[in-house]
Amino acid sequence: MTTTAFVRLTDFDLDEPLAIEEVAEATGAHERLLHRLVQSGLLEAIWNEAGKPMLTTRTMLRFRRMQRLHRDLGVNFAGAAVILDLLDRIEQMRRELDNLHEKF
Repeated sequence: MTTTAFVRLTDFDLDEPLAIEEVAEATGAHERLLHRLVQSGLLEAIWNEAGKPMLTTRTMLRFRRMQRLHRDLGVNFAGAAVILDLLDRIEQMRRELDNLHEKF
């Protein structure tokens, strides 16, 4: 019997830095892929005192969405990043529009 655990995102600090090794393990991705995505600017990294790139929990969740677009729709990672940027922009514009509707 398989057990599935659900975790609420509010249980995490979305800005918590994670080692690339941790993200690779959590997502099933190769570390080399994550390093390439950081180098190409498709994933945002922060750098620790030793000069190693770290990814935040928020970035890991973004990468998971990129993986799903890649796996389910065949979108390459650069295309997935563009799609997610556009979705973020649409959400931001929706919030701005809601704020305007509340004012008037």
